[in-house]
Amino acid sequence: ALPTSPVLLLSRNSSPARGVKHFDVDYFNTLSDEDKAGLLQVCRSGIENPDSGMGCYAIQPADYDKFKPFFSKVLADYHSVGDDAKHENDWSLSGVEGLPEDGKLDLEKLGLP
Repeated sequence: ALPTSPVLLLSRNSSPARGVKHFDVDYFNTLSDEDKAGLLQVCRSGIENPDSGMGCYAIQPADYDKFKPFFSKVLADYHSVGDDAKHENDWSLSGVEGLPEDGKLDLEKLGLP
């Protein structure tokens, strides 16, 4: 018989979906009941669409921090980097051509409504 529990489906699935591939039952078992339900919701796409490339999506921005042990592995796999990699951006626009001289992106000055 096929397992009906989402946890069993995730743990026994050979799906290429990253959310399924990196689902860790031991990590899952450390979570509170509320967070277990939250992580299953995050992984729902991978359960319902086993051919999905990602197979997981944060429901809230805070999910990336709340489920960091899970998402760090998924995102590292997706970006082909180590799971301890950090994305940093200084938001500098230096070197970008076509910006107003004062550096302010005023929509009206750019001809946008």
